[in-house]
Amino acid sequence: MSIDPKKSDVLISIVSPIRNSAGWIETYLREIHTLIEATFKDYEIVLVDNASTDHTVEVIEQLQQELRNIQLYCLARSIPHESAFIVGLEQAIGDVVITLDAAYDPVSPIPEMVELVYAGAEIVYGLRRDRVQGSFSLYNYLSKLFFKLYRQVTGENLPITVSTLRLYTRRAINSFLDNSDRYRLFSVIAAFSGLRYKTFTYERLNRTGMPIKQSYIQAIARALSLIFLSSHYPLRLLSFIALLGAFLNVIYSFYVLFVNLFKSKVAEGWTTLSLQNSVMFFILFMILAVLSEYVAKLFINHQNRPFYLVARESRSLVLVRKQEINVIKSHIETQNSIAEDSN
Repeated sequence: MSIDPKKSDVLISIVSPIRNSAGWIETYLREIHTLIEATFKDYEIVLVDNASTDHTVEVIEQLQQELRNIQLYCLARSIPHESAFIVGLEQAIGDVVITLDAAYDPVSPIPEMVELVYAGAEIVYGLRRDRVQGSFSLYNYLSKLFFKLYRQVTGENLPITVSTLRLYTRRAINSFLDNSDRYRLFSVIAAFSGLRYKTFTYERLNRTGMPIKQSYIQAIARALSLIFLSSHYPLRLLSFIALLGAFLNVIYSFYVLFVNLFKSKVAEGWTTLSLQNSVMFFILFMILAVLSEYVAKLFINHQNRPFYLVARESRSLVLVRKQEINVIKSHIETQNSIAEDSN
């Protein structure tokens, strides 16, 4: 059953980072304001200006005199674009928060995303149609390959073609806003909660009118950062390699002894030197394995992930305790009834 969002008491927040967007930000704000105003009763539009060097701020401040519920937060210095989304999430007060890249994401799917929340989702991911349908692009192919690898390495349930167009309930946001690395983990941090999610596909657009620049070097650096910041498995892999190296040195020690016992001509000092090296490398590899495990433990504790999260709640229609809490009110009503009877 579809619920009319306009009749609900849900506060909708739209979060959009922007930078040097003076030429098109008015078109975007009028488009999204018209849709939100016609669809929802309570809403806010949160803009995070990522240290623009043009007249973006002046244009927005002028529009704020005409358009309602536009919040603007200007950053003193430029930060990574995805980190600006987290800044907006920290400032948003909505029960439902939608992240939307003002330059490339459409606004039309917003009502559909909210409907998915009414259907039981805590997180809604927008999937770009060009990536879902597999249109050939080296950048898109590498992106899908990374998210497949990420799911296998970390075990997190994250859509392979996830984009910046997303929806979070307040409970989903609260599950990761205390993470100390949240500013660098926007792409994957919502998956840490394990909350129920739904997906939909959409067509990406380009409001800037400029060619979309894609840096492979920055993408690779960001991918490695996500892997190492969100998972301890690379450290566990290092521990495994260290233990494997220690085991191979033990095998090599037996090989040295075997050669010394069954081979008549052995170079003088070879057996002693080989055993010494194998023992020393065994000790080094074991130390490396132990240190890696301790670093992995520190990393896990540093992530500040909740030990558990209640995914769903339900209560009886009548709560006895609630009736007991209202005993004062009941007592006053009884006294008033007695007074009326005596009169």
